[in-house]
Amino acid sequence: MSTLPAWVTDPEMLLITEDGYDALPDEVQRQIEVVDGHVIFCQSGSAEHNIVARRLANGFDAARPSEPCIRVVTDFEMHYQRTRPKTPGFSFRRPDVVVHRCIPRDEKLSSENLLLVVEVVSPGSEYVDTVDKRAEYAAEGIPVYLVVHFDDDLRIKIIQEYRLDWASGAYRRAEPHQDVLVLSEPFPVKIPFTELDA
Repeated sequence: MSTLPAWVTDPEMLLITEDGYDALPDEVQRQIEVVDGHVIFCQSGSAEHNIVARRLANGFDAARPSEPCIRVVTDFEMHYQRTRPKTPGFSFRRPDVVVHRCIPRDEKLSSENLLLVVEVVSPGSEYVDTVDKRAEYAAEGIPVYLVVHFDDDLRIKIIQEYRLDWASGAYRRAEPHQDVLVLSEPFPVKIPFTELDA
């Protein structure tokens, strides 16, 4: 008889608390996300994925108004404020790009301060980005969610925009962006895809 993995007899091994996460080395923290206390390992994106995320962040940064104070970050942990019933509750994701209201430097970035998040779809991440994260980000009340899709040549095919319907607490699909990203909220932005593609 083969030996069973330790988590079969101790399912708690699959869970992590916020204190347990804080005790991890920085290099380990940067490789994971946590949803309802369950650790999810994050694979690094392709060069094209990372370039598009960085250029999108640069575009948002260049367009942001001087007031109110707004920041743009990439691949940074964003903690959920709302917990689902009957779960350990500790959750955070690392969106590819985050536009958020300024917070004190010693404060963790949480979903209540977010204005917009972007996920750039990588091979194998489409379901998570378009189903799981879409539901999670809507439940957290994040007003705008953008999903960047590539074509077979790893050029941007489309950027899908979702806007939060505050009454239902779910995202409604807006017109897809083709060739150029044009937004009015959280502030006016116009970025041609040619400025984003690697």
